[in-house]
Amino acid sequence: MRSEWRSRIAAALTVMLMFASIEWAMTVTHAAEEELNNVMINGGFEDSDEDGRLPGWQPAEDTAVITVSESVYADGKRSLQVERLSPEAGSGAVSDTYAAQPFGNVIMSASVLSDEGHGGKADLRFYDAGGKLVSVVSGLVGEPSGKWQSLRVAASAPKNAAEVRVAFDFNGDLTGRYFVDSVTLEMQASSPYLTNLGPQSSSLTLMTAAFGKDKNGQDALFTVAQGDPAQFIVMDVASREVKSTHPLVALDGSNVSAAWAIVTASDGKVYIGSTPNGALFQYDPAEDKLRAIGKPVPTDTVIWTLVAGEDGKVYGGTGYSQSLFEYDPATDQTRILKSFKTSSKEAHIRSLAYDSDRQMIYVGGADVAKLYQYDLASGTSIALHHPEFNGKTSVYDLQYAGGKLFVRVDPGPVMFVYDPDTASWIVNNNTAYNARGFSPLSPDGEEVFYTYYETLPGGAQQWSLHSYNVRTGVYGSLGVDVKGAGVAFGYVQLDQTKYPGWTLVGLAGNSGRAFYYNLETGMIETPELPFPAQFVELFNIGKSTDGQILSSGFISGGGMGIYSPTRNETKHYPQIGQVEGFGSLNGKMYLGVYPRATIFEYDPAKPWNRTDPSEPNNPLRLGQLGSEQDRPVAMLGVEEENLLYIGSYPIAGKTGGALTVYNPDTGTFNVKRDIISGHSINSLLYKHGKLFMATGAMTGGEGKLAIYDTASGRVELEQVPVPGKKAVTSLIWGPDGNIWGMALGALFIYDTERQEIIYSKDMFPTADYAHSNPRLTVGTDGNVYGTIYTGYVADHTYTSKMFKIDAASKSLSILLESNAEKLAQDDFGNLYFKYGSELMKYSDPNLVMQLEKVQLEAESLQLHPGDEVGYSYEVFLERGRTTKELSGADIEYLSSHPDKAEIDPKGKIIAKHPGQAELSIRITLNGVTVESNKIKVKITGPF
Repeated sequence: MRSEWRSRIAAALTVMLMFASIEWAMTVTHAAEEELNNVMINGGFEDSDEDGRLPGWQPAEDTAVITVSESVYADGKRSLQVERLSPEAGSGAVSDTYAAQPFGNVIMSASVLSDEGHGGKADLRFYDAGGKLVSVVSGLVGEPSGKWQSLRVAASAPKNAAEVRVAFDFNGDLTGRYFVDSVTLEMQASSPYLTNLGPQSSSLTLMTAAFGKDKNGQDALFTVAQGDPAQFIVMDVASREVKSTHPLVALDGSNVSAAWAIVTASDGKVYIGSTPNGALFQYDPAEDKLRAIGKPVPTDTVIWTLVAGEDGKVYGGTGYSQSLFEYDPATDQTRILKSFKTSSKEAHIRSLAYDSDRQMIYVGGADVAKLYQYDLASGTSIALHHPEFNGKTSVYDLQYAGGKLFVRVDPGPVMFVYDPDTASWIVNNNTAYNARGFSPLSPDGEEVFYTYYETLPGGAQQWSLHSYNVRTGVYGSLGVDVKGAGVAFGYVQLDQTKYPGWTLVGLAGNSGRAFYYNLETGMIETPELPFPAQFVELFNIGKSTDGQILSSGFISGGGMGIYSPTRNETKHYPQIGQVEGFGSLNGKMYLGVYPRATIFEYDPAKPWNRTDPSEPNNPLRLGQLGSEQDRPVAMLGVEEENLLYIGSYPIAGKTGGALTVYNPDTGTFNVKRDIISGHSINSLLYKHGKLFMATGAMTGGEGKLAIYDTASGRVELEQVPVPGKKAVTSLIWGPDGNIWGMALGALFIYDTERQEIIYSKDMFPTADYAHSNPRLTVGTDGNVYGTIYTGYVADHTYTSKMFKIDAASKSLSILLESNAEKLAQDDFGNLYFKYGSELMKYSDPNLVMQLEKVQLEAESLQLHPGDEVGYSYEVFLERGRTTKELSGADIEYLSSHPDKAEIDPKGKIIAKHPGQAELSIRITLNGVTVESNKIKVKITGPF
């Protein structure tokens, strides 16, 4: 059939035009409820102008032609032919622009027929009012099948979008041919129920840095502050002044959140490798200009490491294809040199080092610790793994200096040194090491520096600078306190009296502290540098026991935003880290923080304090789970047992999550590692002495629903609720009293009495992301609402949805086609999700409950003058809901005879004189005023 089409293509029409395109990715399978209007012009490609132009369409960037076939079509008499038979030439098309509204759903549908090759894609390209590209959402054309197929690409327009175009072309440099017909573009207005509450979490987090010269030839430190978007920062090392900042935005318009990799090339230019878009950036100090180069590995989302080679070249390592790439400034092109992935368990190149003596690249792998030597001339590689790497998860850092290869291996971390001349390991498993890498070789050609948190003879501890002499092989502590783990190192000449000659400069930790260590005098300074804090991408959201909404930032070091629904304001608090899971018990909140599965206890009734050592910490650090656990994703407090149950993931490269039982009375953690063999614990529910656990298979297999008996401490039952799904990722008590859960994108309903699945349907078949996703909640209308991060599709960028499942019919409605992740619900029925660094509020009037009743109770109604007794009240909303979130309410404390007795705001009834008084509380909230029941107190006895 393909050869027949080739003969027909001779009759195609060709139109010459030019346009620019950029790619990203997305796909979906369900439509929204609201009626949509098709605005696409000439979606069937039937119309053409007299001059041969195609109304409504223009050529794509990498081609000067639009090709229309008159012999292959699904409807009418013509179709669009899209082809790229070589990476250098082809045909594609981009539509005219159409007006879009922020957060309005945009849905493109088309019929496509794949002829040959693969990599064809359709884009929704969003632009702001000035015509700048701000987002690209894509869907892939299927493999050749000989049949017309439906292709659907849907997205919610970004907050700053004003226009959208549809484009058909190919992903990366892939080649092939396909036909397109019957294109529609349907638009929805912005939802009136959405409110952007703004950024919630801020921090200063610097993952690494590089050193070089600025445009004036002065020594400069180059770093990236995590944010939304992350900011590239140039600082003068001598004056400690920030000279310039540059936002990191990828070519597709997406914001960079952080950068794990920064390197100064041999020509002085600086390169940055980003996450989550896997983009490479170049900074030219001479011009003080930053530009996005592109995505070196189209399928990958993070560049973990960069190293400089010769002639201005840089080399990078990525996740998740574990690819090594090269960027050559002479051609301004990147190319993939090799993927080191040998199993599904291995996903990342975590470190690189350049051997200038041999023209080799050393490659450190994760999630299995492996080390390779890659020959740049031949393209071949050999393994150098030390036997003691077995069981380790990552070759985390590498440095080639003084003819030696310095290696950090995790967990530990531990230090190894390899001598390529003798092909021998000369330092093995040195535990007196803890740094992000190693310094370059010192200017005298003698030393390599690193750090370690050591215990001094008197028992005190400090972050000491250590050195390794490459000539003698002697290594150890210099006794110099640098105040934090070294995460970047460089040498500068400051030309200051107190800093003669060369000075070693580095970052100490990730929060902006630096160290200046003079190599001649041994003088040390550890200043806090004035890097600007940034609002960061949100990682998790949850509801506190006081009814307020908690928002935690991405990557450790971020703060907490606490939003009051009744005050409609956020308060920002510092230093809590990346919260993986929220739980509650006895009015307190428990926060499971990454890394190292650290558990905090937070009392919302007390002031937040993480910075004042003279006052108790709140949240209070309780401890770490240990047992190689890293991410406490599921946390469930059980009041009747007074226990907190924690489900967790292990550190990267390990298998076997844990169920942990925390007893607040004893302060002890009972960690049950690998309670479901080879599985993580993703979600927890409790009922009548049984703990229901959702698990994820970490070494192949299927996710399970397991039942754990809390009295005996034994797993009683393990079931696979949805065959073929690697993880069960979310459990809630559904509107019918059964467990509603999702295994990736498949909904299932589990009857706990019969212990069987009574309903199952794959709502999102493409969903493949298993970590802490999706999120489900039962709305005040009895239906189930959720968000789902469906994982990586198209050219491997991510997608997400906000949806509703009808409790009776199980029908699915998409509320937002993208830009919605995580989910929380407040007491009133408002829904919350994250959008980058910002918290979004979804307030459907049919879901939001108003104040209905206040019930007042007193400890005693018979009092004597001078008595003070406690009282309490409960606030009821419509549909039986309750709330404690009254921080924005107007509360009046009423007494019929205030000279006899009063009710005060601090929880006390105060008896004054003999007699009687009726007491009540009047609350006004959201325009509704309700007065409580009246309680009559009688005061007797002498004055």
